Amino acid sequence: MNIDPLEEYFEDPDKRAKLYLLMTGAMILTTILITIGTIIFILWAVGVIKM
Repeated sequence: MNIDPLEEYFEDPDKRAKLYLLMTGAMILTTILITIGTIIFILWAVGVIKM
């Protein structure tokens, strides 16, 4: 039994491709959320959005 679970994913090409797509999607989603948060913060700092 392997201790490292990522090593099992890297052995199978199909699982490696799924992991790659999952990580790519997570990076894209993180970038979009950070951008939206930055835009909202700038609008709040300028005074366009009142809280």
